[in-house]
Amino acid sequence: QWRKNKDRFDDSIPGVEKIDDGGEVTYEAATNTLRRAIRFISVMQGEDGHWAANIDAPLFLMPPLVFVLYISGTLNTILPDEHKKEALWYMYCHQ
Repeated sequence: QWRKNKDRFDDSIPGVEKIDDGGEVTYEAATNTLRRAIRFISVMQGEDGHWAANIDAPLFLMPPLVFVLYISGTLNTILPDEHKKEALWYMYCHQ
């Protein structure tokens, strides 16, 4: 929702407020830290509402998926032949 209304909100991230060891954490410092965190998360959110992440690990994610689909007997239902070919081709090209 935040990103849909981005023109109505200030998404700039305020400066960091440093606290020395043994220093007292004030209400204002805690509030500013929470505001910074919320603004950071909202800036990272995609236009469609998801939080994009750069995961270059389909070879890491694919084997557990195939295992679970095979064990549950839904491998051929979930992954049609064309998807299997593309997955094999991708793995072949990126090994």
